[in-house]
Amino acid sequence: MRPSIPSDLLLRLMDATPEQYAAVERILGTTMVIRESHQITPPPAKRFVFCKAGSHWDVAFDGLTTFHLPDKLGAKYIGYFLNHANEAIAAFDLERVIRPEKAQARAKDSIQGQLDAEAVRQYLRQLDDLRGQRAEAADDGDLATADRLDEEIEAIEAALKQPGQASDAGERARVNVNKAVTAVLRHLRKGDAAEQAFGRHLEQFLSLGYECSYHQPPGISWAEPRLASGSATGN
Repeated sequence: MRPSIPSDLLLRLMDATPEQYAAVERILGTTMVIRESHQITPPPAKRFVFCKAGSHWDVAFDGLTTFHLPDKLGAKYIGYFLNHANEAIAAFDLERVIRPEKAQARAKDSIQGQLDAEAVRQYLRQLDDLRGQRAEAADDGDLATADRLDEEIEAIEAALKQPGQASDAGERARVNVNKAVTAVLRHLRKGDAAEQAFGRHLEQFLSLGYECSYHQPPGISWAEPRLASGSATGN
């Protein structure tokens, strides 16, 4: 379809030479081609996929080549993080979600015994926060604040280690989750360009501690992982 020509331009073209008229035709034709090309060929949407597929996970990151990850425990944790972006979860709660048999074993061994589970979560959140504040104070050379925070940290750690209580469950869960996810990251570092890019993304936006979370940046939307309801098999 030819573009419309304003009336004032038509009046001017009545006195134009053939060469001038041809030049206007070329300009209008080029404008129309550019406009149509933008409408016909929009930029392709980037794909972000992390989905369970039998004995492995299908992964596509930022529109790069799709690759597979073995269905190990660390991949299950990553699948949970991506499907619950920007939601913090305690490491031992995450273990109970992904490995229900862990919760049963802890109940039998009374690992959470004398401390209420919610109290443990609150203590561990406080520890993470206080340790972050302590690191900032040390970086700033504020020794007085660092000493005060050390005392608060020691008090909470002592509360978590009351006699007769194996309340190091939070620490063990933190280590277990970190170990499993780190194994996946090592695997990704040795892979091709797509795997390495995905690994760098996880290293940047995954937070692993007593509380864990995936901080999803704007512009990313992951296909919902089909997380199996059964327990994990493998580390």
